Amino acid sequence: MACWRTTAKIGVASSIVGTVVLFIILALGFGFFSPSLATDAENRSNVEKEIWKLEEAYFSNLYRANYEGVLALVHPQFLGWPANQTKPIGKEESAEFMKRLIPRPTPCIIRIERAGLQQSQDTVLTQYILHVNCPEASGTAKTQSSRITHTWTRWKDEWKLLGGMSFDIKEK
Repeated sequence: MACWRTTAKIGVASSIVGTVVLFIILALGFGFFSPSLATDAENRSNVEKEIWKLEEAYFSNLYRANYEGVLALVHPQFLGWPANQTKPIGKEESAEFMKRLIPRPTPCIIRIERAGLQQSQDTVLTQYILHVNCPEASGTAKTQSSRITHTWTRWKDEWKLLGGMSFDIKEK
């Protein structure tokens, strides 16, 4: 009888051990204890920082009339629809549009009010309100605000602006 009890205890113990081992294998398989989760979160955070820096660089270069600096951020297959255009424009039309919009460097101050950022692999979508404050000769400042949506994509190991759309917010 003593042998039987020992065997029963071993059977129960091995059943529990087997269940625990199975749980650990499943947990690892589904990534519950994956060390890559921290790495993924860190990479996502770095991408967010990089994209917001690129957004700031885009508009800083634009208002400095540094068209080459802006175009260096733009994908060759760019398609955008600025608020005051009747149809979407490509990269070359965008270059001409920028030169008409900002013909020379301006002392305007830009501020980006972040509203959202979503990443899916090598594509990032940003949405925000761009506030542009430009001093006028009278000493006052004119502020224009626009809602912006930009789509960034990885191209040749760099983030490039693939598309965008804007909507001017009217002053109340």
